[in-house]
Amino acid sequence: MLKSLPLSVRHTFHYDLKAAMLFGVFGGAFLPFIAIVGRKIGATEFQIALLMAAPYIANTFALLWTEDIFGKGRVWYVVWPNVAGRAVLFAIFFVADPFDYTLIIFVYMLITAIPFPSYASVMKTNYPDKDRGRLMSYIRIGTACFWIVSSTVTGWILEKGTEGYHYIFPAAALFGILSALVFGKIRVRREEKKKDAFAAFSHITAPFKNRSFSAFLLIYSIFEFGLLLALPLFPLIQVDRAHIPNFVAGIFGTVFSGAWLAGFFFWGRYIDKHPLKSLLALLFAISCLLPLIYLLTHNLWFLGIAQGIAGFIFAALELIGYVVITRMASPKETPRYMAVHTVLGGVRGGTAPFLGPVIMNSFSAEAAFGVVIIFMISALIFVNVKKDI
Repeated sequence: MLKSLPLSVRHTFHYDLKAAMLFGVFGGAFLPFIAIVGRKIGATEFQIALLMAAPYIANTFALLWTEDIFGKGRVWYVVWPNVAGRAVLFAIFFVADPFDYTLIIFVYMLITAIPFPSYASVMKTNYPDKDRGRLMSYIRIGTACFWIVSSTVTGWILEKGTEGYHYIFPAAALFGILSALVFGKIRVRREEKKKDAFAAFSHITAPFKNRSFSAFLLIYSIFEFGLLLALPLFPLIQVDRAHIPNFVAGIFGTVFSGAWLAGFFFWGRYIDKHPLKSLLALLFAISCLLPLIYLLTHNLWFLGIAQGIAGFIFAALELIGYVVITRMASPKETPRYMAVHTVLGGVRGGTAPFLGPVIMNSFSAEAAFGVVIIFMISALIFVNVKKDI
């Protein structure tokens, strides 16, 4: 398949894949352990919710980066914010309490949210529409392969002592920085580098005039609000009720990554061959299994199965936004569409994760997961009756 693609596409794919593999080492050693390590060093339920919500809260600033305000070209906005954000993680070496830990990770999330609109723009410009789903799934497969190894090794090291995160997370950040620098070798086709003004209000609201995109945002928001409501509950249940060992947490990361890998194979092909309505309906139906397992049992074996389902789901979530938006928007509009999608995700992520622990403490964990299921089933019903999508 790759040999039949234009040289410029193969050039982008080559460096995108290299960057993805380095990111897999970084992500596997860091991201699966953020909440579990936080809880084990004494983070409160609010701090755990904040850690889960941090990337979404950071996304609310995406509207600031829809235009090339510095005239540096789109790749610049992917590379240097990622370098700066991942460099912040070196400060974890000096962390003394959960507050410092939460603050450093929040700052990291805030800075590394900047690249999303520009990354979508690069994918739109450099990958053909008919091949984009498969190419991006291959990139994520490269990430997942290295993520699996990295998370397994990290879990084994942390099993010897949770305090090892002081050294592991900064070491992982080095691979994250290298990943961003490798991505910087990509050149965007037919790009004119010039300073743009900040996005006008008419630019920001324009995507809402697209009826299909508006319908997608509504239905996806209902679904994701439910998913995000459950997000902080997963580590709380794993640590407080299932008493998960660090090594098992590493195995959970491996299970997640394995299913994530399989998900990219499946969803990459499914996205290119099926309409959006079918894609969302299947995703929502599978997602209902995740809170259902937590509703019925806290047995680690079953929670491991739930972790696999989560990996399969998140593979789809990672591809959907980029692929759907690059289909619906022109190259110039792509960063704006992506920013709107990202900002709304930030609004959902800035509220839903805090409600999950509140419902759990006010009623029960079972009640919280019941509410999650209601949101997901509602989204499934809407996607089947809505005609615009």
